[in-house]
Parts: sequence; structure tokens; C-alpha cells
Amino acid sequence: MNVKYKVDHMNGPEKPGTVLFLHQDAGFLDQRTELSSFRRIIQPLLSSESFKGEFKEGVNIIQPADENCLILVGLGKKDELTEGRLSEATALGVSMARRLNLREVTLAIPPLENIDPRATLGLMVLGSKLGAHKRTTFKTDPGPSDEHDLKTVTLCQIGSKDPLEKAQQVVNRATVMAEAQLEARRLADLPGNLLFPLDFAEEAKRVALKHKLRITVWEEDKLALEGAWSILAVGQGSSHPPAVVIVEYFGRSPNREPIALVGKGVTFDSGGLCLKPSENMGSMKSDMSGAAVVLSVIAAAAEMRLPQHLVGVMPMAENMPGGKAFRPGDIVKTLSGQTVEVINTDAEGRMLLCDALGIAQKYKPSEIIDIATLTGACVVALGDRVAGLFTESDRLHTAIVDAGRSVGEYFWRLPLFSEYDDNLKSDLADLRHMSGRPAGALHAALFLRRFVKPKFPWVHLDIAGTARRSKASAGYPEGATGFGVRTLLKYLIDNQRQHSQGVDE
Repeated sequence: MNVKYKVDHMNGPEKPGTVLFLHQDAGFLDQRTELSSFRRIIQPLLSSESFKGEFKEGVNIIQPADENCLILVGLGKKDELTEGRLSEATALGVSMARRLNLREVTLAIPPLENIDPRATLGLMVLGSKLGAHKRTTFKTDPGPSDEHDLKTVTLCQIGSKDPLEKAQQVVNRATVMAEAQLEARRLADLPGNLLFPLDFAEEAKRVALKHKLRITVWEEDKLALEGAWSILAVGQGSSHPPAVVIVEYFGRSPNREPIALVGKGVTFDSGGLCLKPSENMGSMKSDMSGAAVVLSVIAAAAEMRLPQHLVGVMPMAENMPGGKAFRPGDIVKTLSGQTVEVINTDAEGRMLLCDALGIAQKYKPSEIIDIATLTGACVVALGDRVAGLFTESDRLHTAIVDAGRSVGEYFWRLPLFSEYDDNLKSDLADLRHMSGRPAGALHAALFLRRFVKPKFPWVHLDIAGTARRSKASAGYPEGATGFGVRTLLKYLIDNQRQHSQGVDE
């Protein structure tokens, strides 16, 4: 959906299809003369408490005289407003406008105390793109729709005559970021019968052709030649063979060491011989969300023409309980040469990633970031709005947490306690790949650490809880979220000065 974005000023009467954002303490209405035309409409609602300004509270008002529409969206209390809440509130306002069949909508940029104007603009573009998006289905007859596509979104500064610094650049980058997130959602929502490992490779080839990226696909013969037996083990129970998709973007600094992004790509996870319960197994089509994020981020980085040299490594497999499936008790040799005792075939993600991390290190990266729907333990610990982060690099921890917060995605650092390494010891192999339920996310991260050489700064992002939502909310239908795209792109944008001097933010 192509929506035109404009940045303007709001110094006069309201425009048709205006969305106004109010805190619960909406006193600023009384202090800003440019909003006086709204006051006569809004004040009775506030006085009667028909609208309180609570977070994601929404109401629309049709003015009979000229059929203009005013939409009010609550931001909640001022001191509780976060970047994520602002983005979600914007998505709600735009989705309400779409349900009212508006083709044009004006968003009044709220004056915020704790978020600067450029960040506010970017977050509102992100939210509006998500709120305007229509989810695609596979229905042969989708039936009549009561929602039309938005054509124009105008973001208006309230009261200020000074243009926002680099407003168009902010809008352009936020638009690309949102479109990348939507693409990651599309890929992760594809049913398992429509996206096998080599189908994902074809998707990546189309992306590579469009953005002039280098792409390499390691199929079974190449995986065996390189010794990536762990990836082969995960995929051997399926009639659809595994593969590793490697996409490289050279940026404006092709000779610099690349940043390596590694994304888990299980196109469907039945649990293998350790079969998952049938309830909610259908959601395991999104167990390749990490790979979808990595592919979408590299495509967006190319579209933004970011300077960094990037390499994306996406190990793809279908984990099925076929006659050739790997078994609990198997001993598997990995690309690193280390041997692993398999404990549970439903802990297949770390088996993919350990070889993928080895492949990434062949590129001699400046740092490695892996992202994966890895452990149910992380969901138990942090729920569906916060992802787990494991690293020994304080720099990477701070940079990624800050980047995520600034675009409305949240990460929490979890420990890498070496005291737990003994729990991964095996009597039969160099290590076992898991150690029971306690501290499951931590043990998974410790397992992965064994496959990263200390000279490479590394961070592991466990998005098992945040990659899907079981219930629709503003800007997010039920299903895949594309979580992580915004954070990684913002991290690359913030980080680019270290890779290319003199490049604008």
C-alpha cells in the first residue's frame, strides 16, 4: 500500500479527518491558542469524562455541519508515555480513520516532554504505516470490505512555524523501516506448506536482485562438504531439504569488516520426534521469524544506502518427525568440529545457529548479532513484549537496548553465568545441547557461546515471546510481529558513524 506522507504545520482550524492525541491530563488544550478550534468540541467530552485520555482510548466525532471527522486518541499519563506507546496510539488513530473510510488523514504531532520532535515524527510514521496496513489472506472470496486504503497522511506540528530538522529524512527512513517490518511479518506468517527452506531461498534471491545484493545458497551437498552436520541433522526428518541462505550488502565501505546478522529459519517446527502438543502448533510457521528479520533488515539497509558492510546468514530447515529424523541421544558433529549430544529434538534452533555462527565467522565480522525464536523459557521470563538479550559486550548491550527503546521495541539483558557451563557437559560428546527446564534461555545462550570465538563481539537476541501476538492490537493483527527489524535498523543508523566518517545521521 503506497501512502503519501507530508509534514505540515497546524496553526489554524482543524482539517478534515484530524487525529488529535491527548494525555489523561489534557490541560495543554487550554494553553495553546492554535487548538482553540478543537476546544469547543473536546471540552464537553472531557468535562463529562466521556473521553479520559487513557492509553489507546479512542473516540471519533463526526461534525454534522461539514461532515468533518475528529478522532481523539488517548496517550495515557504523561510520565508513563513510552516510544512504544506513542507508536501504538498512532496506529490506533490511523486504523480508526481507515475504518471510517477516510482517504486522507491529518495527525497532529503532540507536544511531548520526554520524546524529542524528530523521534516523535519517526515513531508516528512507523505507527501510521502499521495502522494503515491491511492484512492479506488466502481467501478466494474475501467478501466486501468496509475499509478503504488511505492515500495521504499529513503530520502537522502544533503551533510551531519552524520546520522539523531533516523531517523528510526522518519520514523516509521511518517509512522504509515500517515496510521492512511488514515484509518480515508477511514472510513469518506464510503457512508452512507455502514456505519451505528452498522457497525462502527464492524469496531471498528476489530481494537480492532488487537491491543488488550478493546471495549464496548452501544446499545439502555444500552443507556436507563444509561439515555443517548440525544443520543437516535438523532438516533430515523432512522431505524438504535444509539450506543456508547468505546475503551480503557491501554498503559504501565494502572493504570494512562486515557486521554479521544471523537469523534462525525453521520454516515449520513440529518438534521433530519430541513432538510438540497439537494445540497452537500452527503458530510454528513463524519459527523462522529471525531469518525473516535478517533478510528484511539487509534489504532496508540497502534501500537506505547505509554505509555498513553487512552479511546475513540464515540457516533454514523444517523440523519434522520423518523416518530419517534426528533422535534424542544422537551425537552430531558441528561445523566447528565440536560434537554435540542431542537431548531433545524440539531444541532444534540452537543446532541450526551453532553452525550458522560458524559460517558467519568465516567472514571475519566486526561483530555478530543473532536473532531467534529460541526458547519457551524466555517467554516465561519476559512475556510477549520484551525480548531477551545475552552478551558479554557492554557496548552492544547498551547500543541495542537504546536503539530498541527509541523505536518502541524492548530488550532485557539476561546473564551468561559461566557457573552453569557444567550443566552442558556430556559423558559422550564435547557438550550436550540443553539442560532441562530451569534457566532454559540461559543454557541456550551458553550453548551458543561455545561456538563463537572470543575475538568476535557477539549478542544473542531471543525473540520467542515477541515474534508473535496471540491477540490483535493496534497496528498488529494476530500473528507475526516483525519484532527486531526496527531495532536492528536503528542500531545500524546510530552505529554508522563508526563505519563511515562524515555520513549524516
